[in-house]
Amino acid sequence: MLKIDYLDGKVEKTKEYKNGDQFVAIQQLEVPDFEDYVKIIQATEDNRKLPLKDSTMYGLYNYLINK
Repeated sequence: MLKIDYLDGKVEKTKEYKNGDQFVAIQQLEVPDFEDYVKIIQATEDNRKLPLKDSTMYGLYNYLINK
């Protein structure tokens, strides 16, 4: 499971996906779940924190397609 803790304005929220592939597929839609600039507090996949160099949805997307 992919769990993303992110900021919506100043409010912390969480979104979960079945896996990273599901997140990537949804982000490729004409209307994705998130804008690229949304700030990520932390992202975990199978309870392991992902080492993101860019802590935005764009950074997470790039990390997942290049892993």
